[in-house]
Amino acid sequence: MVGQQEVAERMVGLRGAVGHELPTNGTKPSENGVLSEQAGADVSLQLNTHPLLSGEQPIEAEDGVDVWVLGEVYGFDDTPLGGTTGHVPLPTGQDSVEFCSQLYADHGREFVHGLNGNCVGIIHDRDARELSVFTDRLGSVPIYYATPDEGIVFATEIDAVARHPAVETEFDLGYLHEYLVYRRPFGVKTPLVGIEELQPASITTIDIDDGSIDVEQYWRPQYRPQEAPFEEFVGEFTDRFTELFEEWRRDDLEYGVLLSGGSDSRLNLAALGPGTTAFHMAGWMSREARTAERVALESDSEFVFLRRNHDYQKEALVRNQPFSNFNGWFTQGYATGFEEEITSRVNVLLSGMYADTLFKGHVIPSPSYDLGQVGNLSIPIETKIETVPEFIDWLVEIAPSDDNLPFPNDLRSTLEENIYREDGGIIHHGVRYDSIQDLVYCSGYFPLTNDDDVIFRNSLREMLPYRTPFLDNRMVDLSLRMPIRYRLRRNVINEAVKRLDPKLASIPHADAGLGLDHSFPIDFTGRKLKALWRKHVAQETPPRSYLSNGSWVNDAELIRQDDFYWRAVEANADVIEGLEFLDFEDVRACYQDHLDGRNNVVELYTLLTVLTMPITRQLAGARSAHRPEPTGDYRSILQGGPQ
Repeated sequence: MVGQQEVAERMVGLRGAVGHELPTNGTKPSENGVLSEQAGADVSLQLNTHPLLSGEQPIEAEDGVDVWVLGEVYGFDDTPLGGTTGHVPLPTGQDSVEFCSQLYADHGREFVHGLNGNCVGIIHDRDARELSVFTDRLGSVPIYYATPDEGIVFATEIDAVARHPAVETEFDLGYLHEYLVYRRPFGVKTPLVGIEELQPASITTIDIDDGSIDVEQYWRPQYRPQEAPFEEFVGEFTDRFTELFEEWRRDDLEYGVLLSGGSDSRLNLAALGPGTTAFHMAGWMSREARTAERVALESDSEFVFLRRNHDYQKEALVRNQPFSNFNGWFTQGYATGFEEEITSRVNVLLSGMYADTLFKGHVIPSPSYDLGQVGNLSIPIETKIETVPEFIDWLVEIAPSDDNLPFPNDLRSTLEENIYREDGGIIHHGVRYDSIQDLVYCSGYFPLTNDDDVIFRNSLREMLPYRTPFLDNRMVDLSLRMPIRYRLRRNVINEAVKRLDPKLASIPHADAGLGLDHSFPIDFTGRKLKALWRKHVAQETPPRSYLSNGSWVNDAELIRQDDFYWRAVEANADVIEGLEFLDFEDVRACYQDHLDGRNNVVELYTLLTVLTMPITRQLAGARSAHRPEPTGDYRSILQGGPQ
């Protein structure tokens, strides 16, 4: 089940080196993608991308200067450079790298300050003997790097950097502990010693001759709430959202939406209009699936139900391995098992990701109460955080794991060592924020790897051009002006759906059981009452215990009902034995506690994601030959040792 994987094809990625050979992640370029390479005595670069996004690269911006771009550029705003034109969308007929090369010719390297998009790029100035790597404002395409022997090695895959012959690394137990508890380390830190992520909103310039590195950070989020009526924000939000869809949409392309039963993806469908393909993933035709189907049909869109089979999570363990960068679980490449169904129907895919983070209360500290059998009750009132120690207390409080897997270091100590005040600002795992407000409200998405869904974005970006409109700079800027009370006790997404398509807004939300056209008090109260009714009165039993009435698998129950988890652990027993900080008996005990009723799914899934990463096997000194299929019943295995 979990043996050696065949060499995978990759369509998307960027790798480079100065003073060293090119890093590789053990994949081969996809025949369907565009492969661009440049190999020299001092600089080596390789870029794989979709043909829809770019032709062969680089493009020469001017004599001696080459530009490369991975991802998409949506436009350029000259305001940060002192201009008055404002935002200009990507010109029709130009791709991102052509646009960037033109901007470089007009503004020099500083054009990056006004770039709007989800991308990473390279400026290679051969005459000046400099190589610059630039990231977008949120670092939405993370680049990992190491600096061995007065050179640099970097890649979109941390595994490619870690396995480079010039790079020596080992696990940093503090950051690995953070990953096991939070499903990601924070800031630019990684669980591998000597390997970090490039800063978001930065231009990192390497001197090719002496290997020195200069980092310029050109933007930081600054939360500056604007006092204005809520309706003004709704109007501006709707106008901006509609505008960017008008800029994005091309008549010669087919568009798809990952559609849930909620409001965020429904807004995408409302903005795109009829003729869109709506995809919904679930293990059965659940309440949410039925809601999504109704929304799709009401919008005159094709509804495509992507049914997960029983082994979907087990198969994801191998299928999603290339996307693991110590962020998220192997299961979070949610759509990879449906690549053919999606790519055969559409050219571009959209999701509603980050609407909760930027325009709702997802990252806002607020009180939550455990009411026992009734469930948890979250109150839409902000819990004020005014000091760094209070912020650390909050991080400890909201940890998704109870830390039930023994680990040889203290989590709070790691947080305290990495979050502190310095020179009038606050450093959070290597990333600077100008104020405690900015830290609290913006660190959930700056950098974007502070969110634990990077593996989801990476896997979608691999399949086809993928967009989430809420990450457009204009939407982020609006979020930074919206008062917190509107994010907690109003719903700008619902209001925008009402304005764009009232019929879609009238369809009840799959969870709330109410349409999107109700006031917040009615929606909040109705949602809680509906949840109580469904939990204690309604008969909405899924056909299998590990399924739910939502889009997601009940992974806690799946682990109890299927032996795939323990079989995967057994297949990687040699890795566990090679890691000094991990004991097989502790893993067994954590798993057994979960079978007995404790919810240890965070510890178990995060651990399994780590164990199946190639770099973990290398650091553990485990053999790399094909391992035999584990045999035997998993409950009987619990009574013995590693088989």
